[in-house]
Amino acid sequence: MTKQEETNSEMENTSEEAASNEEVSNEAYPEEAMPDTTVSDLLTKLEETTAEVVAQKERYLRTVADLENYRKRALRDKEDARRQANCGLVEDLLPVLDNFKLGLKSASEHEGGSVFAEGFRMILSQMEGALKQNGLEEINPEGALFDPNFHESVAHMPHESIIDGHVSEVHRIGYKLHERLLRPAAVIVSSGPSKEPEEGTPEE
Repeated sequence: MTKQEETNSEMENTSEEAASNEEVSNEAYPEEAMPDTTVSDLLTKLEETTAEVVAQKERYLRTVADLENYRKRALRDKEDARRQANCGLVEDLLPVLDNFKLGLKSASEHEGGSVFAEGFRMILSQMEGALKQNGLEEINPEGALFDPNFHESVAHMPHESIIDGHVSEVHRIGYKLHERLLRPAAVIVSSGPSKEPEEGTPEE
């Protein structure tokens, strides 16, 4: 075989290999083949993912809010329980407080008792101060308008300087604890100035 013939043979082999490779390439990657995921599908998945993120964030915020509400409710319930326990204790101390005041008043009216009364008055002041720090408030409505929510009327009596429907005298001081009524004030309610009997018309 001549050199020219060898060259022509090599060229033919090269052309056949190129054609064969092209056929293989066309079979592996058809011209009409397209990716399964289109732009529309990607946008749809993005919207779905975004919606899921928003939903997860909303659930997280609701959970945080629920936990905060639970914490506040637990603290409020704890405080209410403490106040309820204090109410029972303070309510039991009210008669003791009344008797203490009556004893001081009686001691002050007797000779020789004023020295002891002064010492006990200091103790009473400390006791009242401690109770007030824990929320105890006196109801002493002398001269105020009668309020059935906080006052208990024990009598109606005329009074020259206090108008009708107002408290003329406090028979027993009332108390409330943290706005809760423990004991109403026992009071005497004024019926206004006493009316003078009308004089008869003189006979002519």
